[in-house]
Amino acid sequence: MEDILVVDDNSVMLDLVKRILEREGIDAICVESGKEALVKLNERTFSMMITDYNMPGLDGLELARKGLEIAPQMPIIMDTGGISPKITRLAREIGIAKVLAKPFLATELVETIREVMGKRRELVASVG
Repeated sequence: MEDILVVDDNSVMLDLVKRILEREGIDAICVESGKEALVKLNERTFSMMITDYNMPGLDGLELARKGLEIAPQMPIIMDTGGISPKITRLAREIGIAKVLAKPFLATELVETIREVMGKRRELVASVG
């Protein structure tokens, strides 16, 4: 079973993503801030992190930067309602695997997770 850290300051969005992931057999650990996410990342490892871009305090880009310092192999998906070429470019430069536009369908989220996890498995297999 995969375990994914989900970060969003919107509790409704957190609940929605948690339900989608659990329906797929994925354990979703949900937190409402970048600060809480960093605590979780220091406590244990996750298969992936999904983070919102626009959050108070640490935004999704800064959280991803700090998260990859802690867990360099962890793939990250960032979702945002304000997707733009600039945000996509910055995300790629940091090492975020995929930027997902909000609102998204449950199927889009699941397909994106499978795509990113598939690329991660291919990379691990080619290195190992």
